[in-house]
Amino acid sequence: MVSQTVTVNSALGIHLRPAGKLAEEGMRYNCTIRLIRNGKAVNGKSLLSILSLGIKNGYDVEIQCDGRDEQEALDAFVKILTDLD
Repeated sequence: MVSQTVTVNSALGIHLRPAGKLAEEGMRYNCTIRLIRNGKAVNGKSLLSILSLGIKNGYDVEIQCDGRDEQEALDAFVKILTDLD
């Protein structure tokens, strides 16, 4: 398992468009992807689960990936979250 914490630096936070991008990207990988905020862990491949975290600008989000292509998935999620706005 690999993990990394990212601070969201987007004025709008994680709204529908970036959440959809994360979920779509997550579906490309065979590993388990979890996003964690304040102890709540959700499936990183589920649009509604990602939105349920209510991630706003300045929030820290931990990304955990576990499986065959875990590092590639982690790198992709970190890139998406750090490239917002």
